[in-house]
Amino acid sequence: MSGWVLVSLVVGVVVMLVFRMLGEPLNWRDTVAPPVVLIAIGVVGVVGFKGLTSADVWWIVGSCVVGLAFGAARGATIRLYAKKGALWQRYRKSSLALFVLGVAVSLGFTVLAVKFGMHEQARPYQLAIGVSFAGEALVLIPRGLRSDVPFAKDKERPWDKWLQSRVR
Repeated sequence: MSGWVLVSLVVGVVVMLVFRMLGEPLNWRDTVAPPVVLIAIGVVGVVGFKGLTSADVWWIVGSCVVGLAFGAARGATIRLYAKKGALWQRYRKSSLALFVLGVAVSLGFTVLAVKFGMHEQARPYQLAIGVSFAGEALVLIPRGLRSDVPFAKDKERPWDKWLQSRVR
């Protein structure tokens, strides 16, 4: 992965963490789309990697299990509350701690795997982050559905109207 892509990914995650610490609406698009997109990009990276071994595949599967578990644990700690008639979410200190711990465990797992001869490039960062956010969503969505408060409406984006005019 090139340096600018990694920097962009890190900046994006930091911005997301700041919004989640301050509190933001819990809507379907922001809960489902990022994990799906990141996982798709990660899978394309894995499939496109030349020289993938069965050990690499096991390493990828193991790291996905770790990411999914930390994401699910993080999803259980997020505070859900009603605001302006819609469901909002806010990371607690424990949510942030689980995020940092998950990153540390993932990095440790990577160092250990590379030490045992697995290809470091075989597991894209997008896949790891996407799986972690998928774990979070798998817990948040049922929690949100069980509440008496509806999910927030998806934000209107500048390009949404343009896309809708092209679809018709």
